[in-house]
Amino acid sequence: MLVLLLGALALPPLAPLWAQAGAPSRIRAETLARDLEYLSSDALRGRNTFSPGFDSAALYIARRLREAGLKPLGDGGGFYQYYSVLEEEVDTAGAYLEIEGRRFPFGTGFVLLSFAGELGGDLPAAYVGHGWIVRDRGIDPYEGVGLHGKLAVVEGPLAPPAGLGIQRIGRVFPGAVSPLWAARERGAVGLLVLPDSASLGNWDRLANSNLTRFELDPPVPSAYAAAPLGALLLSPEAASALMAGEAPRGGVPFELVKKVRVKIPLSAKRVHRGYNVVAMLEGSDPVLRAEYVTVESHLDGAVGRTPLDGDSIYNAADDNASGSAVTLAIAEEMAAAGPSRRSVIFIWDSGEERGLWGTRWFVHRPPVPLDRIVAHFNVDMVGASRAPGSPDSPTPTVTGPDEVYLIGPGVLSRRLDSLVVAVNRSHLDLKLNRAYDRQESEFFYPRTDAGPFLERGIPTVGFFTGLHDRYHRPSDEARYLDPHKMERIARTVLAIVRAVADWDERPRIEQLPPTVARYR
Repeated sequence: MLVLLLGALALPPLAPLWAQAGAPSRIRAETLARDLEYLSSDALRGRNTFSPGFDSAALYIARRLREAGLKPLGDGGGFYQYYSVLEEEVDTAGAYLEIEGRRFPFGTGFVLLSFAGELGGDLPAAYVGHGWIVRDRGIDPYEGVGLHGKLAVVEGPLAPPAGLGIQRIGRVFPGAVSPLWAARERGAVGLLVLPDSASLGNWDRLANSNLTRFELDPPVPSAYAAAPLGALLLSPEAASALMAGEAPRGGVPFELVKKVRVKIPLSAKRVHRGYNVVAMLEGSDPVLRAEYVTVESHLDGAVGRTPLDGDSIYNAADDNASGSAVTLAIAEEMAAAGPSRRSVIFIWDSGEERGLWGTRWFVHRPPVPLDRIVAHFNVDMVGASRAPGSPDSPTPTVTGPDEVYLIGPGVLSRRLDSLVVAVNRSHLDLKLNRAYDRQESEFFYPRTDAGPFLERGIPTVGFFTGLHDRYHRPSDEARYLDPHKMERIARTVLAIVRAVADWDERPRIEQLPPTVARYR
C-alpha cells in the first residue's frame, strides 16, 4: 500500500541517509536540550518582543546560521528583517463626548471597548442596530444609511447577537462581519455602543482597558490586525442623551438629527523597531530554486507581569523556545546535507504573542515573491509529552511520546496530506493526531503564524504537541519538556520539508475553507 501511494504521488526518492530512521543525524536530543535551556533561561526573561532577552536569542540563532553557511535574507544583507510598530496611548484626562452641550468625560460618561488612535470633531451619527452583517441570511443593517465620516451607533455589547447563528473561531466569524469591520468598510470613523446589562457589569474593568494600541506601521490586514475603529461604550446617561428625541430603536437604521462632539486625544505616541531572523538555503534545481518552502517558529514569548507562586519570569520554554530550537536544528542539518531542489527559507519571527506582527510583516514585505512560496511549515510548542511519569501524563490535550498534532494539510490538500503521511510512515512513523486538522479549529486558523500565509493562499502544515497548564505561565520551563520527543519531531519535520522541497509537483490548496479570510 505504501509503495503504491509513493508511486502515485511521484514522491522524491527517500534515499538520502539523513532522511531515514536510524540514520546518522546532527539532530540530537542533547543539542536540542542545550538550545532549549539557553533560549528559555532566566537570563533571557521570556524573550519578549522589544527586549534585550529577545535580542540575545536572535543573536544566538543568527550566529549559528552564519556558522552553518545559510544565506542571510534580512534587510541590508543581514539576518534581521525589520518592521515598525506604532504605539499610541489615550489621554484619558482629555477624552470626552459632548452631546447637545452636555459633556461626558472618560470613565464616567464612556469607556473604550477598542481604541484605534486619535479621534476628534463634531461628527454626524447613524444608528445601525446590532451592526452585524450575515450575508447568507440577508442581514445587512447598513442598507439605506451612509456612514462615510460618521459615527455608527450600535447596540451593545458588540458580541454576536443570540439567534443569528454566528459561529466564532478565535477572532474570526465565518459568514459574518462584526460591527467594527463592517462600519469601517463603509467609511465610519468610530462606534458609539449603547450599553446593556452585561457590558455595564464590566464597566470598572473596561475603564482600565484598551488604553494603548500597538499595530504595525503601516498596518497589514489579517484576522490578528488591531481593531480598525475605536468603540466607545456609553454610560446609560450618555446613551439617553444621545438617543433622546431620535427615531425609535428596534434595529431599523436611521440617521441621527444631532451631532456628537468627540475628543479622544493621545498622551503618547511611540515607534518601536522589531525584527525577524530570516535565512535561506538556496535550491539546486535551475527552475525550482526560484520556488520556496518556508519553515517558521516564533522566537518571542508571552511575558506576563504577575508573579505566580513566587516566580516572576515567564520563561516561555515550550511556547516557543521548543519550536525555535527544532527549526534551528533542521536548518543546520539541511545546510550540512546539501541543497534540496527548491529553496528553503527559515524564519524566527517576533511579535507573535502580540498580534502575529513578524509573520504579518513577512507576508507583506517578503524577501522573495510571495506567489513563489509553495508551502509553509509552522513549528510551535513541540516539547510537551504525555509519557507515563511525565509532568503532562494526566493532561489529555498533550500528545503522547511518539505523537504530534498535525494541522493543515488534511483540510487544505489531499495531495499534500498524502505526501506528509507517506514520508512520516517511511521515517519514524509518529502518530499524527488530527484533532486540530479541522477547519473549525482556531489552531488551524487563525491562531498561529500559519494564519497570514493561509490568508494569502499558501498551503500550511503545522506541528504542535498540545496545551498544558504551564501555558503562558512562569512555570513554562525547560525542565518539564522532552528533548527526545523534540528530536523525533525535528527529524520528521525535516524529512517532510525536504520531500516537499524536492517534489516535482507544486503543493496547492485544493479548497480553501470559508472560515479563512482572504487578504493580499
